[in-house]
Formats: sequence, C-alpha cells, structure tokens
Amino acid sequence: MFQNLFVETIAALIGIFVGTLAALAVDRARERRRKNRRAKVILRSLSQELNENHNTLQSIRSAYIATPFGKSFYVNTVAWETAMYTGDLPEIIGDDLTDALTDQYALLVRIRYYVDLLTRLWFAPTSIAGYEEIRRGFNTAIIETMNHAINNHDPLMSRISRILK
Repeated sequence: MFQNLFVETIAALIGIFVGTLAALAVDRARERRRKNRRAKVILRSLSQELNENHNTLQSIRSAYIATPFGKSFYVNTVAWETAMYTGDLPEIIGDDLTDALTDQYALLVRIRYYVDLLTRLWFAPTSIAGYEEIRRGFNTAIIETMNHAINNHDPLMSRISRILK
C-alpha cells in the first residue's frame, strides 16, 4: 500500500511538472507571437513615416542647393516618438535595428533643427554681423545632413523589409 501511494505521488508530481513545462512553453510561444505582431505594426508605421520623410527630403533638397534659404518643410517624427514612448523598442525589434533607426531619426531631427534656425534667420535683420556666413552655415549643414539621411534610407528600409516579410 505504501509503495502504491509512493508511485501515485511520484506520477502526480511528474504530471504536474510536465503540465507546468507545457504551460510555460505555450505562454512563451504566445508572448513571442505577440512580440512579433507588435514589431511588425511598429515597423510598418516607422517605414511609412521614413518613406514620407525621404520623399520630402528628395523633393526639397534642390531648393537648398539652388537658393540661399531653401524651402520650408516639415519632418515628421510622430511614429518614432510613439514607438519610443514605452521604452521597450529594443526588446521588440532588437538593439541593432533600434540603433539604426535612432541614427536615422537623429539626422531627421537635426535637419528639422537647422531648418528652424534658418527660418528664424529669415526674420532677423540682415545687418547682423556675419549674417551671410550664418545663413551659408545653416544651408550647408542642412544639405550635408539631408544627403546623409537620404543615403542611409535605402539600407535601413531593406533591413526593415526583411523583418516585415
């Protein structure tokens, strides 16, 4: 009788252990699927925003090359700010891709900053000492940063596309 009780207890413990392992495996698989779905949603949104910004930069770059003040435009970063809000983006899409996206958005924010400064300069009196040098400096910084952002766009988008497939 004691031997039967011992065998049944061991069998019950093994059953509980196996059941717990199965439940953990199912939970991990569910979490992985949820994380993959979230990554795809975030990357689709970022991809669309990056493509829009890329098209904007390409269309206005010639205005900055041809004219002293270029052309006013807006660089959108709402999807990026939303993606970064929770703070877990590296866990969702990986550190390397997060770093690459951060670098690209840093360029876009820098462009927005320089365009804002150049726009403020439009309203400043031209009698300010060094006015033309300041304007040329902003214009050069905008063009260089635009070129860098445009050149980084295609490699970044191909990385995102591989994940979205």
